[in-house]
Amino acid sequence: MKAYYAFVILNFWAQVSSQCLSEDDDLPPTPRPTLSQVTPFSLGLFREVLPPSGNFLFSPFSVWSALVLAYFGSRGDTKTQMERVLRLTTKEDTLALYRALTQISESPENYTMDLANRIYVDNALPLYECVARVLPDEVKNVDFSQADLAAAEINQFVNSRTKGNIPHLVEPLDVSLARVVFVNAVYFKGLWEHQFSPRDTTRERFDMSPGRHSSVDMMVRTEMYGFGVSEELDADVVELPYRGGAASLFVLLPRDRRTGDELDRMLQRLTPAALASAVGNLTPTKIQLKFPKYKLESSLRNELIQALTRLGLRDLFSPAANLTTFSPVGGLRITNGVHKAVMEVDEAGAEASAGTALVARQLTFVCNRPFLFFIHDKMIDNILFVGVFREPQT
Repeated sequence: MKAYYAFVILNFWAQVSSQCLSEDDDLPPTPRPTLSQVTPFSLGLFREVLPPSGNFLFSPFSVWSALVLAYFGSRGDTKTQMERVLRLTTKEDTLALYRALTQISESPENYTMDLANRIYVDNALPLYECVARVLPDEVKNVDFSQADLAAAEINQFVNSRTKGNIPHLVEPLDVSLARVVFVNAVYFKGLWEHQFSPRDTTRERFDMSPGRHSSVDMMVRTEMYGFGVSEELDADVVELPYRGGAASLFVLLPRDRRTGDELDRMLQRLTPAALASAVGNLTPTKIQLKFPKYKLESSLRNELIQALTRLGLRDLFSPAANLTTFSPVGGLRITNGVHKAVMEVDEAGAEASAGTALVARQLTFVCNRPFLFFIHDKMIDNILFVGVFREPQT
């Protein structure tokens, strides 16, 4: 299974302390980083940007990471709003957390996860020199007056870090008036702990709504999976682990009530507490799992900025923005953003390893109707990708 994501904050218009970005820029990386506190932001943004129909995918982790780069340059009310919405404490603590997350992405275990951040600064913008000292791998100078070349350089960076899966993120028009561009790219590839055999994959019916159905390539395997029932969400839950157990794909399948709005009703009740309860009480169960193969691709532009504004980042996208920690130039603000995400699910995976568990019961879990899914990184307790699958592609 592979997933890719790229997010860019564009058109960043426009006295720092001796420590530059924070009161202590030299704190070591957080020993055991966790992003559990970011879940309310992740689910809140998901609900804001989720379209009413069709399939959808995005990475709240990548949006959060790109906004954290902007947060390092914020001051005053802009800083306060970002701390509240992004669930941050102080800049020095966030810098230490950010460095720890970067190190994790450079030393993956059991799966491939690459987190890449870049701050492209226009040659004409007077950036405080210390910013490049604190963020040496992120800051890069470009000439945004040469919009074609600048866009090509950004796209090449994203294309490289997503292993060729997002070759084109921005247009020259996107960056022609930019002063600073924040870019984040996430690449994830995980092998199933229990592989599906391509020989067993067959075309099966997928019920999109009452009276409306299609067909999909359905993978099948009988194995021990974590399984549970969420009465609060009125859904069955199954965990598909990736090799090594450090990350999993969780699937929340609403109970089939034959009304056609089961997924929408579940999403209305989806809260951080309800999600934690749903995935926190799973029992190893022998299941015949039927799960569709699919590839999703989604993009967001203005609707992402509008959603972030509704969540409380009002100043960041308005003339009231205060981002003077990066540069003495006034009037800098974010005016638009671009997001693309790609995810592919197939049979690939390692041979199943033997496990010891008590079999409480055996059942069939068939994902033949709309469902919610998310990739969870257990090492840092974080939602990497989240989406809904409503209809097969024809």
